[in-house]
Amino acid sequence: MAAVSTIVAVAAVAVAGYTAYESGQQQKEAAKKQKEARAVSQAEQAARQQNQTRQQIREERVRRAQILQASQNTGVTDSSGAIGSIGAMQTQVGANLANASRATNSANAIGGLQQQAADLQTSAANTQAWGNFASSALITGGQVYGAYQAQQAAAQQPQVKQPGNPNRSIFD
Repeated sequence: MAAVSTIVAVAAVAVAGYTAYESGQQQKEAAKKQKEARAVSQAEQAARQQNQTRQQIREERVRRAQILQASQNTGVTDSSGAIGSIGAMQTQVGANLANASRATNSANAIGGLQQQAADLQTSAANTQAWGNFASSALITGGQVYGAYQAQQAAAQQPQVKQPGNPNRSIFD
């Protein structure tokens, strides 16, 4: 009976070890996929920002050309109003591009921090899985040792023979 429980206990430890290992492998793969997704997201944000930048510059050029054309049509080509309008547009475009860049940088920072958090959670889950495995192994080792000690104690128990039947113990 002790041998069967020992085999079952050892099998349980083996299953716990395998489960901990597989869980760790899956968590590593999940972290890798999260990093890939983050890289794709950052690339998409960079492409969006480039498109926004191009669009802002394109619109600013069209407006500048319209202002220059209107000032030429009215004969006030280098007037303070025309120069001020063009300067204001350039300032607005610069502010818009800076905001877009800031938003992208913030999103990248947030993504990086979320990835670090996910990596730490993976590490914690791996540590927990290995801790559970070690605990199971130690408990099983204690049970196996206890069963061994009980078997040894039973083997060393004095055999008291029945009177008249020397082949049978009084405990049989």
